[in-house]
Amino acid sequence: MHRVNHSGMRGAARRGERGIVAIIVALTLAVLIGFAGLALDLGKLYIAKSELSNAADACALAAARDLTKAVSLDAPEAAGLTVGSTNRVLLQSENVASANIDVTFSKQFAGSYLNKSAYALSDVPKIGFVRCTVRRAGISNWFMRVVNATLGQSAVAATAVASTTQSQTTCALPVGVCQPPAGSPYAIGQWLPSKIGSDSNQQLSGNFMWVAYPIDPSDPNSGFQNTPDMKALLTGSGQCSLPTLGTNVGHTGNIQSIDGAWNTRFGIYQNPFKVPPDTPTGVPDFTGYSYVPTKDAKGNQVPGSNVFPDFRDNQRPGRNAYQGTNLVLNKYKTGGYDNGSDRRLALVPVVDCGALQGGTQKSAIKSWACVLMLHPMEKNISSYLSGTIWLEYRGDASAPDSPCATQGIPGSTSAGIGPMVPVLVQ
Repeated sequence: MHRVNHSGMRGAARRGERGIVAIIVALTLAVLIGFAGLALDLGKLYIAKSELSNAADACALAAARDLTKAVSLDAPEAAGLTVGSTNRVLLQSENVASANIDVTFSKQFAGSYLNKSAYALSDVPKIGFVRCTVRRAGISNWFMRVVNATLGQSAVAATAVASTTQSQTTCALPVGVCQPPAGSPYAIGQWLPSKIGSDSNQQLSGNFMWVAYPIDPSDPNSGFQNTPDMKALLTGSGQCSLPTLGTNVGHTGNIQSIDGAWNTRFGIYQNPFKVPPDTPTGVPDFTGYSYVPTKDAKGNQVPGSNVFPDFRDNQRPGRNAYQGTNLVLNKYKTGGYDNGSDRRLALVPVVDCGALQGGTQKSAIKSWACVLMLHPMEKNISSYLSGTIWLEYRGDASAPDSPCATQGIPGSTSAGIGPMVPVLVQ
């Protein structure tokens, strides 16, 4: 009889199992190392893609900014290339080469994007979109080239499209400015007179008047705001949902009770208007300083000229108090009013006042103007202003230097107000 050596067989089996486990571990490690290497390579490419996207965005925004004043496409192209090439790629190790940036232009977003040489000078004002494509080829892979020599290098590209839109603006007053006669536009710094104060019985005598905005600008049959609505605009932020050009506003005559709401913008609070923080509205400008016309040798009123720089550079920083006759200024010299710095600079609609002479009580908005509120309204206003209210014209609201615009921040495109600023669209 032969005895079977079971212990020897078991030892061989164990040695075989250990060999298989070693092979499995080795293969698993190889796979894990492979995935780790692949993740590193893909991560490197993803980071490069993000860096190129930043360069493309910067290029497109810089080029679009120069579209607003372009007389040729040389300037937008140069701006895009310059700004795009200041960005860095490959873990910020090198600058994007300008030779790897393509700047192309189109009249429509979905149109054909062509090089500047494809457009005539007559086409330049019609160009509305710019596209920047930024590339980086020859990116070395750390792992994939070990697996396959043909995968040793990769290329990455990013694209951005930018256009222009109106910038954000301040909100509007419930006041309309008459459209100036053809060929005689208002000059920046010009004082515009009217009689819309408490002591005047004239409904339209001068360059502006009270107006009521539509209750719903999108619905022409919604009716117009009433006197409490207009007071709320003056004590609050103003009309911030601006109607589009061509929308009718309601023309109103004198409103005896609205002067108190007007005066809150100067830090003057008359019953029932209360001093903040007792009320969330009525926050004044930095200053309650008042500008009034001087008188010449014959006693005629002579308006000031271009007081805005003085208001901006001298009166507002010093928070100079109202120096008028009877009204009391309620204002704090420290804290609390930093968010009210533009309450005397506001938009107003420009309307055709000639259309009102026929008895109609509404007129269409022709454009928007920026104005500076010069002084509060007082009951005895006739004693030193002859019953006249003055605004200073600060220019068309779409002018690039309009103080009523928040430069660089895109706003509403529906109202068509504010200087054009660049914005990414893709």
